[in-house]
Formats: sequence, C-alpha cells, structure tokens
Amino acid sequence: MSNLLKRTITALVLIALLVTILYFGGRVLQIAVLLFSLELSRELVAAFKHKGNNIPEHYILLACAFHFVVFEFAWPWFVAFTIPMFFLILYYLKEDEFSIEDMGISVLILIYVPTFLFPIMSLDKTNYLYLVFVIAIATDTFAYLTGMAFGKHKLCPSISPNKTVEGALGGVIGALICGLIYCAVADIPVTFLHGLFIGLASVTSQLGDLFASKIKRATGIKDFGNFLPGHGGFMDRFDSMLLIIPMVYILYHFAL
Repeated sequence: MSNLLKRTITALVLIALLVTILYFGGRVLQIAVLLFSLELSRELVAAFKHKGNNIPEHYILLACAFHFVVFEFAWPWFVAFTIPMFFLILYYLKEDEFSIEDMGISVLILIYVPTFLFPIMSLDKTNYLYLVFVIAIATDTFAYLTGMAFGKHKLCPSISPNKTVEGALGGVIGALICGLIYCAVADIPVTFLHGLFIGLASVTSQLGDLFASKIKRATGIKDFGNFLPGHGGFMDRFDSMLLIIPMVYILYHFAL
C-alpha cells in the first residue's frame, strides 16, 4: 500500500471519528478529549525520553487525568497545578536521576497538553467548537497553497525548511476570511474582536506547528509516533490545534 493511500485512508477515518465525536458531544466528547490528552502526553514523554531525559510517564499521565477531574468538577485552575507540583517536587527530592531540566519538561507537557486542550470541552454545544476546526483547516490549506504559489522567503529554515513567510501570511488571511464567513453563517457576531482573535488563532496555530517541529529536531525523532499510518502520531497531526483552542475559548467567554 502506497504512503499516499495510507495517508488518505487514515485521514478519512480520522474525519469520520471526529464528526461522530462532535455530533454526540457531551460525555462522548469528554472521554475522547481525555484519551486524546493521555496519548499526546505519552508521545511527548517518549520524544524527550528518546533525547535522554528522565520523564516519569506514569506521573505525567496521572497528572493529566487529574487536570481532567479538576475541569470536570469546575475546581479552581490553580488546583490542577498545585497538587501535581507538590508531587513533582517530592519526586525531584527522591530521585537523583530526575533533574531540574526534567522537571521543567514535565511542567511544560502539563501546560502544553491538558491546559491548552481541555478548554475545548467548554465549547461543547456551541458553534465556537467548530470554529476551532475551521481555523485549523483554513490555516493549513491556505498556508500550503499560498506557499506553493508565492513562497520565496523562508520563515524558519532551521526548523521547517518548507515554510515561507508568504505561506504564513496566506494562512492567516485565509483563516480570517473562512472564519468570518463561518461566523456569519453560524450566527456568531462578526466583529473586529472576532476577526482579531481568529487572526491571532491562525498565528498561534502556526507557532504550535513550529514548536512541535523544533521539539522533534531537538529530540532527534522524525515523528511523534506511528499510531496513524502515513501521518505519524497524534501530535504530528494536531500540534497546531492545541494553540488555537485557548484563543477561541477566550473569544467565546469574553466576547459574548
């Protein structure tokens, strides 16, 4: 089976699964987000372990699950960090092989995954939930097409040689146009603030992609996993979306 065929089949299965999860929402969405967060965290832990860091996977997964509990019961957000940090400090004092760098990476994973991902559950049953995916798809599509047609100036050649400044700008403009059209159709206010946050979400989307690419280069891996045939791991496909969610979450809660 060719790689293109694998990628196509995997993409179709992912789309079907995503549509199903979004359609049912509620507990189905919550369980899916929890499982997704655990897999993303596991892939990041594996990447840094490949580099030689001593990251306690069992702790990270338990802390991620604890973040989910905090979100479910609507406890103050600081609780999600306070309790895990206590255990991180204890682990640091107990394990000589667990360095301060390892602690920093552990905290980074817990911020990067559950903190950025779980707010998507607050968008359930709202049209803002689908705005996340509109921005993600439009940014990727227009960045690719614009970069192919007009790309001349490299954006970050040391991290991602194929990305260009023109492609990045095209991604932002495309996301802004598609996002505002979606807002008009989905009965979401079309305001300057909405346009601003859609544009910012497109920028952070591309930053997320570059951030994940730099992690792969720094840890010496090609992909974050092989769970998705032809695509790598879940982090390879959804890295940019993690940084879109906070922007849409802020827009939903403070622009209404």
